[in-house]
Amino acid sequence: MSWPSLHALVNHFPIVLTVIGALAVLLAAMYERRGIWMYALSTLTLAGLTIYPASFTGERASGAVRHAWYIAPGAVHSHSAAADITLWVVGVTGVLALLSLITLARTREALSPARGFRILVGLGALASICAVAYTGYLGGKIVIESPILASPTPPIIPVSLPTTSSVQVPGQTMAQPGTLPAPVGTTQQPAPLPQAPIPQTAVPQTQTQIPAPRKP
Repeated sequence: MSWPSLHALVNHFPIVLTVIGALAVLLAAMYERRGIWMYALSTLTLAGLTIYPASFTGERASGAVRHAWYIAPGAVHSHSAAADITLWVVGVTGVLALLSLITLARTREALSPARGFRILVGLGALASICAVAYTGYLGGKIVIESPILASPTPPIIPVSLPTTSSVQVPGQTMAQPGTLPAPVGTTQQPAPLPQAPIPQTAVPQTQTQIPAPRKP
């Protein structure tokens, strides 16, 4: 599997996990339930873990398509620059969520993490959802603004078609001009084409009479 295909396979995990985790943090802050906080912190932790594979495969994929003729100039560079920032934002948020999850798990009576962790995780979740949304938007522009798709007419791609003399069926001997091809699966020599009889047209013979010489 190529790097662009692998990046397209894994880059959606941190996006989905960040969005779900941020929404879960909002619900946990509203209802103050331990189960919702545990789910929100676990989701943001997973988002922080999956952001590195997405960034790693993206860096490898950018080298393969950065100068491709079907990619708009500068589109890959903008997406890569935003992805570097997103890597740090989502990664730090994942670390904060992991620390909050550990402290919450150790305190069985607590319904939510400490106030400082709640504020930091909430701000990190907000920054993360903005970062992944903008990076995903720039990644989509690589395809949407591709010159081959933006053109109103389909591109003309020259294709070299094989000539009839170069096409050969497997197991069949090539026929020479004036011969019939041998059946498939046989090694017989090509049979000669039947020659049509040439009609012979009778040419009428004319007799030329030479006049007799006159007597003096």
